[in-house]
Amino acid sequence: MFTLFSRRRKANRARRAAVSSAAVSSMDSSPMPDRVKEHVFALDARWCDELEEVLFSDPVPNLYSIEHYLACPLPVRSPRIPLHYYQGFVGCERDGQLCCVLLLGSNVVPVRLCGAAIEHVTVEHAEQGADSHGTEAADAPVPDTPALDTAALDATALAHRDALAQLLLQVGSRLDSMFGESVFVMPLWTRMQELCEQTRGAKSPLLQMLQPSLGDGCDHRARVLSERPNQPLLYLPPEKDLARFYAVELPELPAHLPAPLKPVPIKPEPLKPGESPAGAVQLSGEAAGYARLATSADLGELLPAAAAMFTEEVGFDPVARYGDGYAARLRTLIAGQRSAIVTDVNGRVIFKADAGIVNLDAAQVQGVWLHPDYRGYGLAKPFFAAAAQILQHRYPHLSLYVNDYNARALAMYRGTGWEQIGQFSTIIFER
Repeated sequence: MFTLFSRRRKANRARRAAVSSAAVSSMDSSPMPDRVKEHVFALDARWCDELEEVLFSDPVPNLYSIEHYLACPLPVRSPRIPLHYYQGFVGCERDGQLCCVLLLGSNVVPVRLCGAAIEHVTVEHAEQGADSHGTEAADAPVPDTPALDTAALDATALAHRDALAQLLLQVGSRLDSMFGESVFVMPLWTRMQELCEQTRGAKSPLLQMLQPSLGDGCDHRARVLSERPNQPLLYLPPEKDLARFYAVELPELPAHLPAPLKPVPIKPEPLKPGESPAGAVQLSGEAAGYARLATSADLGELLPAAAAMFTEEVGFDPVARYGDGYAARLRTLIAGQRSAIVTDVNGRVIFKADAGIVNLDAAQVQGVWLHPDYRGYGLAKPFFAAAAQILQHRYPHLSLYVNDYNARALAMYRGTGWEQIGQFSTIIFER
């Protein structure tokens, strides 16, 4: 697989051995482009086997990257453009083996970082999280963000981390977010901030990415809107019985609130010759409790609900930023039968949850939202359990991640059988 890389590896190996120690110790004086070019490259088809091994060895936290990989396979040859303009998988290699992987785009996902310390922290975090698996207590402890033991990393691992951090600083104001497993996101984000502090000259390209504390006189084209270092990654085992949570009588609501509508499942009409399931008209479709799959007829009500959820969660209006692309995304979810909703008797969407990222029998649940008027009445648990039941029929392995400060959501998820299996971190940038 690596035959075509052999000459390059032989030349680079000797050069890296000579410069890696100096590169780490002389960060302030070493030119940023040289460091990126030295260590980071775009993955092409020759790296397919190793990339697939990284992605599919632990598919639940890697669903976003897997979905991108399946939709946009690695190019036959590496592109001849600067990496900070590239969108796709980039990486670093150690002794001919892929040791760092990063999905580069407006949303950045660090998939793997090399180094014994990273592996140690990952194992340690998994052992700590094992104690909380299966707990349904609302006050179950959430592990702190793992700290990177920089002293335990070798020079090559440090050089790789620094090169990737510098690459992201070059991307700068084109970033929307960086997210993924905490043990990979936080070391990169910490190093990005350190590099910004070290190069505060007005002409430095590093100042395209700034932490808010850097003050006036800097390029604020990209600033941090939200930093969320602790986001428990939760998993719903397929054998969990959800019916006991949604097959219940709903609490009495105030008279001014329209009642939730309990859908009647309608068996879809037989497909016409040559018609795909996605193109078939399905009215209420599969239902559980008060939840059902959304249809194209729901788009008009689903769009404002989804936009309200996004604005509340992320901090900006997706319709204003993404325009028609946001509605197109909702149409894709509806066509793929990946959006579960609850409506009131007037047809207004009052609850939603999506299988936002999918691969084979696994999906990451996103966009969970309950209309503000209906909060505080005990509806979140039966609505969400019903929605999860519907989505789980198609995707048995469901996961999601949630902000650690959202105590009510954490209690609701754990109370319906979700178990913590890891931890994510998210950095959201303001354009």
